[in-house]
Amino acid sequence: MSDNTIIFYDIPAKNELIWSPNTWKIRYALNYKGIPYKVVWVEFPDIESEMKKLGVQPTDTYPDGSPGPCYTVPTIYDPKTKRHITDSILIARYLDDTYPDRPLLFPPGTRTLQGPWSDVLTWPFLAPMFQFLMPATTWVMNSSSEKFLRNKMPIPMEEVYPSGEKKVEEWKKVEKGFAKMEKWFEKEDTFVCGDTVTFADFALGGYLMWIKIVLGPDSAEWKDVASWNNGRWGKFLKSLEKYEKL
Repeated sequence: MSDNTIIFYDIPAKNELIWSPNTWKIRYALNYKGIPYKVVWVEFPDIESEMKKLGVQPTDTYPDGSPGPCYTVPTIYDPKTKRHITDSILIARYLDDTYPDRPLLFPPGTRTLQGPWSDVLTWPFLAPMFQFLMPATTWVMNSSSEKFLRNKMPIPMEEVYPSGEKKVEEWKKVEKGFAKMEKWFEKEDTFVCGDTVTFADFALGGYLMWIKIVLGPDSAEWKDVASWNNGRWGKFLKSLEKYEKL
């Protein structure tokens, strides 16, 4: 490992699961560009103190929109420039600007087009998925992060996760959300921008990976998602496998 190896901050989980949709965006990006990196694992309750210790600037708000300062990962440290960068889209832009000789995450003229995909987790029509994902996320967390997440919720996670007839109805809403997103793709397109993989694909891939990992690759729920829209989402994630590791 050279002195210029990037330090990449991520959140651990049980059984070495890599689950975070936001950090997956940057893992994909680093691997795509072929930039060496070392992962430093930080539990949820330790993120703020660790980022403050490193002198990392906070983001403006929390994911729910409440006022900050809020410290988040992904964050990277690049020894080449001696800079810390946080927030996935800012990191992706930085990687292209600093390493333009490697494959671009934002081909010329696509930064504005790709921007909204960085916030795929906030799209209203995908919101029904969160009642499934948030409880499932706590169930794969290490104890300190699990406690941290549970304390953020006004009711037990087990009550958030739908059951019975409600689960059936809410899952139908999830399917409708994916059907809406599918309409944005041309039938023959593999990726968001056609045949060329870009940061937008890594943002969507991070979301799909979150579903697959926390619900389980053999779960009925993931098998549903992977099969919807003529198998688009399962095939889409499969197409990104080559970027899962450096």
